[in-house]
Amino acid sequence: MNLELITYLKKQSQFTPVAALEEQLKLDRDQVFTDVEEAIEEGYSIEFHPYLGFKLIDIPDRFLKHEIRDDLNTKHVGRKLKIRDQVTSTNETAWDLLESTPDLRDGTVVIAESQTRGRGRMGREWHSAPGAGLWLSVILKCSVPPDKVAFLTSGAALAVANMLQQFVHLPAEIKWPNDVMIRGRKVCGILVEARSNQPNVFVLGLGMNINQARTDFPEALRETATSLRLERPGARPLNRVRVLRPLLFYLERVYTQIKKKKWERLADAWSEFVHMGGKHVSLRQGGEEFKGTVVRIHPSDGITLKLENSDEQKTFSSESVTNVRELPIETTAEEHEEIEP
Repeated sequence: MNLELITYLKKQSQFTPVAALEEQLKLDRDQVFTDVEEAIEEGYSIEFHPYLGFKLIDIPDRFLKHEIRDDLNTKHVGRKLKIRDQVTSTNETAWDLLESTPDLRDGTVVIAESQTRGRGRMGREWHSAPGAGLWLSVILKCSVPPDKVAFLTSGAALAVANMLQQFVHLPAEIKWPNDVMIRGRKVCGILVEARSNQPNVFVLGLGMNINQARTDFPEALRETATSLRLERPGARPLNRVRVLRPLLFYLERVYTQIKKKKWERLADAWSEFVHMGGKHVSLRQGGEEFKGTVVRIHPSDGITLKLENSDEQKTFSSESVTNVRELPIETTAEEHEEIEP
C-alpha cells in the first residue's frame, strides 16, 4: 500500500485533484487510482468526486502499525508493537514473547483483534468480542517495591479513567481494585501479572469495551457491562485506533510517575476517580463475606471498613479480595414512623 499517498491525503482538508496527486507523488493517473483502490481494500474510507478528486474520510478500524504510531505521543509505551489476529490472551502471548526474547523493549504492546480465553482477576474469564474492543498487554520493565506493586493496577485504571474523561468525554469512575466504570457499568478491566523467573518484569493486561451493542454481551453481563459506544450520545461507533493512541499516551504518563516513585501524587490523582468513601459495601475474602462502611481506600494499602454491627475496623488488600459490591442503605424502623401532629 502507498503510505505516501495516505500521508498526503491526511494533510488535506478538502478534495485533492487527481492531477495534484500525480504531481506531488510522481505517479501517473492509472497508478493513483490503483493505489487508492488498494487503500480502500485495506479499510481506508476515501471519497471520490469526478471533478474535485479524492478526499480521505477516515482511517481503518484495524490495528495497523503505521496508523497506531501516527501521532502517537509516547517515547516508550507502544513504540514496539506486536499485533495478532487472535490469541488465547494477550498476557499469555506477552509472557511467551518474553521467554523467547528476554531483551524485549520496555513498553512493548501486544494487541489482538480477539482473545479466546481472555482473563481477569482470580482467574475469571473476560469476554473479548472480535473487533469490538481493545484487548492488549503492556510489558513493563521496572523495579517496584513489593508493597507498591498495586500501583501498577491502580495507575493503569487512573490512565484509563483520565483518557475516557479527557478524550472521550465520558464520566469514568474507578471501582477498587481494578475496574473502570461508566454510569455504574464496567467498561474496562485490568490485570497485572508477575512471574518469579522474570524479576522486575510485569505484564499489564487491559480489556476495554469499545463498540459492543447490548446484545453483543453474554446475557449474564448485559446489566453490568457496557461499551463506549453504548454510553455515547446516539450510540455511534468509535474508531479503535483513535482510542488506542491517547490510551497509550496516558499509560505512559502514569508509568513515568511510577518509575519516579511518585506514590502519593498517583494516589491523590487516583482518589479523584474513586467514589467509594462512606459507602456501605460487601466484600469477600477467603470465602468469608464482610460488610461495612468504607472508611479509607488507598491504591496500595487497600480498603478499610468499619465492620457492620461493630466498632472494629479491618483493612483488606486487593490481592485477597474477590468481590466488592455496594449495598443499599437500610432504613431503620424509626425513619419510617410518621410524626404525630
